[in-house]
Amino acid sequence: MSQFLLQFEGNLAADPELVFTRSGQQVCRLRVVHNRRRKNTDGQWEDGAPMFVAVSAWGPLAERCAELEKGNTVVVDARDIDPYPFLRQDGDPGAVLQCNANNVSLSMRFTGAKALPKQTPDAADWTFDGQEPAPEPEPEMANAA
Repeated sequence: MSQFLLQFEGNLAADPELVFTRSGQQVCRLRVVHNRRRKNTDGQWEDGAPMFVAVSAWGPLAERCAELEKGNTVVVDARDIDPYPFLRQDGDPGAVLQCNANNVSLSMRFTGAKALPKQTPDAADWTFDGQEPAPEPEPEMANAA
């Protein structure tokens, strides 16, 4: 099966919104804006029209994304990408990209981040029987409704 994937960086235009579907599935809605900034012929920076992307994160990823805040710069690995056309109040056409996230991470291009302490058992809880542990199963991806 062929799948189109896209990775992009942008800033959260609003705080994430964690909601639940009728079936109880968690989904976090993110509004990401990417500002196109380029140098003009005079060498000065110019801001282009911003592009907004509506991102949905599902399951455990949704819970983690809900901890993000407006203004955070994120990198989104996206799938199921669709344009959503609309008419603005002035009658001009517009569009928003919609997608589901495979992964969302904080960008460290402009700021740093601190890792949380690892959640590992105490040394007394570790035992080794000489065999490698079984690999963990891959998480199942929820289909967007």
